Amino acid sequence: MKYALPVKDKSLDAEVDDRFARAAFFVIYDSDTEEAEFFENEGTQAHGAGPKMVETLASKGAEVLIAKNVGQNAFSALKQVGMKVLLAKEGTARENIESAMNGDLSALETPGPSHG
Repeated sequence: MKYALPVKDKSLDAEVDDRFARAAFFVIYDSDTEEAEFFENEGTQAHGAGPKMVETLASKGAEVLIAKNVGQNAFSALKQVGMKVLLAKEGTARENIESAMNGDLSALETPGPSHG
C-alpha cells in the first residue's frame, strides 16, 4: 500500500503538516518495500493547488492520503481518483503510517476549510 502525507520536513520523523496542498513537503511511503519518497511541493502558491497535488499523488501511485485537513476542491478530486483519505492524528509521519497500517485512523468523511 502506498500512503501519502503532507509533512513539515523531508523525514518520516517530521510532523504531519496541518495543511494539505500548502504543505512544504510530501512523502509517499510504500508499506510493501518500506521505502519513502520525499518531494517538495512546487505549487504552494498556485491557484487550484489542491486538485493539482491530488493529480501528483495519484501519478506517483499513492493509494491512501493521511491528512489533517483537505479543502473542498481537493476532496472532490480525491473522490474522482478513488484515493482513500484518513484523518491524521497529531504526531509524525511514521506514527501516522503505523496507525493507518494498524487500522487506527478513521476516514476523513467531509472536507475542511480551504486555505487558498
